[in-house]
Amino acid sequence: MRGEWLLIECIRHEATVMAVGRTPIGLEPLDTALGAQQLHTARLAISQVRATGQRWEEFSRSRDEHVIAEPIANVLGMVHGVRLWIGTLDDQVPPRTRSGAWDWNLDKMTALATDELHALYAVPPERRRTEISRVSSLRHVTAAEDPAEALAAALSADQSLVYQSTWQITRDDQVRRDINWAARGGMVGNQRFLHGLTHDITEGYDEDAPLPPRTFAEALVDADLDGGPDVYYALVDLKTLTAYRWLGAEMPGVAWELTGDPAHDPALHPDDLSIARQIARAVQYGPATGTVRLRDTSGGWLEVDVEAKRLVLTHTPEIATALVEITRPGSGNPGLTAGE
Repeated sequence: MRGEWLLIECIRHEATVMAVGRTPIGLEPLDTALGAQQLHTARLAISQVRATGQRWEEFSRSRDEHVIAEPIANVLGMVHGVRLWIGTLDDQVPPRTRSGAWDWNLDKMTALATDELHALYAVPPERRRTEISRVSSLRHVTAAEDPAEALAAALSADQSLVYQSTWQITRDDQVRRDINWAARGGMVGNQRFLHGLTHDITEGYDEDAPLPPRTFAEALVDADLDGGPDVYYALVDLKTLTAYRWLGAEMPGVAWELTGDPAHDPALHPDDLSIARQIARAVQYGPATGTVRLRDTSGGWLEVDVEAKRLVLTHTPEIATALVEITRPGSGNPGLTAGE
């Protein structure tokens, strides 16, 4: 491992190794992943960075050792990870891979994203915001082996949750990249959070990752969601009535990104909250339909027809979300119909 950048996850008290170079490691304890000679150096460097939040570098002639440790902090300055390189005095420091820290507020349904994370996704400067919607945080994901399992973990997250996975994204410059990410549950005040790190593991810096094999399940989903033009689909949290992500194209005109202006941020019309709650209850018995008003990008309200179906994510039926089909209304006022 000497001579390669290590990605150290340190969201909790005990630091773990998340990756060696571009190769993900299963959050192994330092004393398992590192040899005795590296272990002392790594612990010292990591503790320095965690204590100060600053980059740390050391040259040791007695050990013929050059050490660099860089913090990966979240937007609040909490060190979620450390990029660590240990080499000899004659070694050339290799380029480091892209990584970034993030936090999901599971109760508020927003995410905190650093500039490093935005850069990993090649987000244009004008779209980079510290606080983003959960829909925005997942908008780059194009392929994942375990989306249902990951979403179920987020829905039921507590302080014991530890999760790691590899997904494929399409950056805003349309370059495909494979990313590995790790998350731990936690509490900030009385709100549930996921704290995490994302790491670009694709070779090179701006080359496309190979397309993953297409699965039968993906083919079935695509066929089921082929509703034709002007039909859009979203996954919606049944408790908070907010969206996780679009499945396919985003509906034009609907506000789904945070703007910093509450009058233009994503929202349900206050008068339609009762209808949305009725739909959320009704999907326990079967598909439920209704008409509600969503905030549009101009700050007004866009009336839409919705059909919601309960989507069970694991063998535990209580862990579920809603698959919502959204279309322009044919006629009528806000209302609800549901069949048990």
